[in-house]
Amino acid sequence: MLLHSTPVYSGLEVRHLATSELLLEDSPYLNLTTKGKKTGLDRTVELWFAFKDDRLYFLAHENSHWWKNAAQNPEVEVEVSEIAFQGKAKLVPDKLADIFNLFRKKYGDSQIDKWYGGERARRRAVEVELGRVLGKRPNKQGTLLEIAI
Repeated sequence: MLLHSTPVYSGLEVRHLATSELLLEDSPYLNLTTKGKKTGLDRTVELWFAFKDDRLYFLAHENSHWWKNAAQNPEVEVEVSEIAFQGKAKLVPDKLADIFNLFRKKYGDSQIDKWYGGERARRRAVEVELGRVLGKRPNKQGTLLEIAI
């Protein structure tokens, strides 16, 4: 679980959000790394996602390779805002409608209709249960300060 300890005050449970949970709720996209099902090589894709109850949810196009890789080898790595996590992926077809609703709430109806509607609507629902934090990864593109110098 990504939450800090949860104290109870007068019968009320108070949640303290961990930094990693705040990053996952606020970030518009992340990088997901799977192992290629044929090559075994790392394959990284940038994806939109939803975060709920310590799990990440994705809407994969049925022709995408990344979800097929994850279905064959569920051990994945997630990187968001330079923080990397271990994860375990699985297909969750029974959650497809719920995930669409999470995406609509996060990104808005017009964006979901544009990117996930029409012919793009054929999707696979993927859930990633997050494991331990692997640590901070250096920014591959450099920071604004590094670029300016």
